[in-house]
Amino acid sequence: MTYAERIAAQAARAAELSARDNTPKLIRTLRLLREADHIIIGAGAGLSASGGMDYNSYDVLRRDFPALVRLGYRSLWQALWDPDRSGLQKQGMIAAEALWARYDFPVIQAYRDLLELVRGRNYFVLSSNIDDQFYRAGFDPGRVFCPQNSIADFQCSVPCCDELWDGEEIYRRITANMDPETYACREEDLPRCPRCGAPAVRNMRGRASFVPWKVMSTRSAFEQFWAEAAHGTTVFLELGIGFNSPGLIRHPFQRMTFLWPGASLVRMNRDHPLVPDKILDRSVEVVGDLSANLHRLLELDRQLP
Repeated sequence: MTYAERIAAQAARAAELSARDNTPKLIRTLRLLREADHIIIGAGAGLSASGGMDYNSYDVLRRDFPALVRLGYRSLWQALWDPDRSGLQKQGMIAAEALWARYDFPVIQAYRDLLELVRGRNYFVLSSNIDDQFYRAGFDPGRVFCPQNSIADFQCSVPCCDELWDGEEIYRRITANMDPETYACREEDLPRCPRCGAPAVRNMRGRASFVPWKVMSTRSAFEQFWAEAAHGTTVFLELGIGFNSPGLIRHPFQRMTFLWPGASLVRMNRDHPLVPDKILDRSVEVVGDLSANLHRLLELDRQLP
């Protein structure tokens, strides 16, 4: 089966499942969570999108970035990856997006519901998200590992030091002075390292100069949790993971479910709920609105003995 065929199969399966009542699958999910020695939460963009932070939505773009609609864009994702932007437009769009996602967007209810669901249970979070919603919702920072890091921090591009600087003031300065229609910012507003004067860049994985100390602060704790989970009753709770970067969460969760005798996989996904046939008997495919499903799961946890 080709990649395109697999994606089409996912869409067809999602459409089929969406017509059914999710309650039996949510009850099964709750039973698995209650019986688990370890819960490994894997969260992707779909979790934030379920609360309105949807980078692929035209309605979200029209609501929160109307000037980008006037520039001809159909989604925030399209604008942020437009190769024809000028360099100053790119920096302006990045700053506006970061303010929206990290600082000004309200805490998403799905994260609050998830926290209540796992409160008092033995969990750890692995997330590809860079919006810091887990921290803002109140999750224990010592139980969250986000290897991509966050859009909140800046570092020296050289780097001449391992210091990090909070980005809110930087983003607000850039957006305050940028052209509100073209998103082109001023060169003089772009951040520089206060030590050596080199350009400051966001502290995110992927660049050769990446300063890793903050993002790696919970790595050893996560690896220890992962090692312990291999020998107990473990639930992989996968939330909104698609195919942009499946190698971080989606594929490892499938593989460990197959390899670990006591593991189960719960895949909650609006568009891509399918699990491989070889682990289907130890998996739960939950389709539909992710935020609504988490809220319903929390309600069931409160109602059922």
